[in-house]
Amino acid sequence: MKKALELVSSLEGENEEVKNIYGGLCHNFPILVRQSGLCQALAFSADKAKAKERPSKEEKARSKAHQLLLKHVGEILGVKNPLEAVQQTDAIGYMHQTRRVLSTWVYFKRFAASVLGVHTGGRDEG
Repeated sequence: MKKALELVSSLEGENEEVKNIYGGLCHNFPILVRQSGLCQALAFSADKAKAKERPSKEEKARSKAHQLLLKHVGEILGVKNPLEAVQQTDAIGYMHQTRRVLSTWVYFKRFAASVLGVHTGGRDEG
């Protein structure tokens, strides 16, 4: 919980669009993991994190948010590249990593709402 608070709070210096997108990812990431698996969810974020040629402002913000998500998952798993680590583990390790991410991500969702002000439906303007 402490680590999740530290990681989510590190976004306070980011621009509003990055915080809003990241907060939305905090709410949607566990759903993606449950539907597609941790490896596929990380691969999706890794693809979205890649910078496009001549990206728009929104694409830059989305890329940055996905980069932060990958970095934070890596922090939780204790690895530098979470996608690579998940791809190279055995079935028992994969299940352990999935449970670890999902159990920790509950706190990311809560802190996205309380620290960043991003709720399931989007940013709270009130």
